[in-house]
Amino acid sequence: MDAWRILQDRGPPKAAWRCVSERRPNVSAILLLGLGLLGWAGPASAQQGIVTHSLMVSIHPAVHLTQSQVEDILKGASDILQGQTNITPHNNCNVEFKFSGFVSFPTSAPAVIKTADDLEAVHSVPADVKVVQSIHFCAQGKGDYVGCAWRPGGRQRTVIIAALEGISVGVGPVALAHEYGHTTGLLHRNQKDNLNLMSPCKLEQFNQQVNQNECAHFRAGPVSHYPPGSGPACQDSSSARGRTD
Repeated sequence: MDAWRILQDRGPPKAAWRCVSERRPNVSAILLLGLGLLGWAGPASAQQGIVTHSLMVSIHPAVHLTQSQVEDILKGASDILQGQTNITPHNNCNVEFKFSGFVSFPTSAPAVIKTADDLEAVHSVPADVKVVQSIHFCAQGKGDYVGCAWRPGGRQRTVIIAALEGISVGVGPVALAHEYGHTTGLLHRNQKDNLNLMSPCKLEQFNQQVNQNECAHFRAGPVSHYPPGSGPACQDSSSARGRTD
């Protein structure tokens, strides 16, 4: 299958920022992707055949992340959707994320995102997934963000990951799958047990569950337009240390 290229809008965006915020000083992973719309159904059922989304990756020179670690993150995200983890083995959504090569990261783009200009500079790096150190600016302004998925002006959506120690074994695969979901047309949704992948609350390693509609979006791949609205806010009062927007 050809390498995945995030689609471009043909008009101005119609939704607010999407971001996953983490207020702890050590940010594990930061991803920026496009957004979309989702409906609710039951747990994902098995689909025929694996759909592969191949991703080109660009890593900032200040970040020490090996190809093996990148592949581990992509495999971890794939395992979540396919139900190959011991947390939500019932997912059975046959989607695979595959590493397809590296792209050089320009020195003009920052390793740490602090402003809207920094964010745009990283978005402009010509790769599907960009790896930086951390992000401290998103839609809500300054903060420590695990992920942010919005880009003004209808320009191409891309994925940005900030990789620190533990990304390949921690929340990194969850965050990658979550933010990729936004590019396929998924908004956040609340769920009583807060096990769902597209939770608007702080992402944890146990946030892995997808339903049938979400699986269909993951299989279809990125959409070209933001939907209206921003999705629900987090309803879990225990998630005081972080949020998803």
